[in-house]
Amino acid sequence: MRHIMPLAMLGLLAACSGGDKKEPTQRDQIGQVWKYETAGAGQKVAYIGSANSVQTMTAADTFSVLMVQPMSNGEKTVTVKLVGAPFQCDLSDCAVDATTDDGKAHRWKGRMTEAKDGIEIMPSQNAYEAIAKARSLKVDLAVGPKDQRFPFEFNVAGLDLKKGA
Repeated sequence: MRHIMPLAMLGLLAACSGGDKKEPTQRDQIGQVWKYETAGAGQKVAYIGSANSVQTMTAADTFSVLMVQPMSNGEKTVTVKLVGAPFQCDLSDCAVDATTDDGKAHRWKGRMTEAKDGIEIMPSQNAYEAIAKARSLKVDLAVGPKDQRFPFEFNVAGLDLKKGA
């Protein structure tokens, strides 16, 4: 235990003495335009960060990430994640409400991700089809106590799953 305290103090000092170098935040790294990567077994994944963020009790810059991943059968899964605050979802009815730029409201049901940081929406919910046709999308997520909700906005135009790494 004695050896842990000096290490913890060194870590604290290093964290507090940020100097003049400003590292990009996680939100900056993800960005607000589609990015494409190759996941395991050559599977591609597209992701985009929300154009807006909100201050929560756990982070000053809570934002959302939208991920689209093709499956081997040609269908696509969509995952909505919350970064900076715990993702909240009624486990008996896990769903998110979204609105596309044409004004159409959607309710997409799914299951909480393994990391419990978002919801994985199955292809049968047609989330990918709505996203692919839209220029923008708003997803309402619970970000605070008593299910306080916030609409995260995504500029989803230009999604091209043939692009990529």
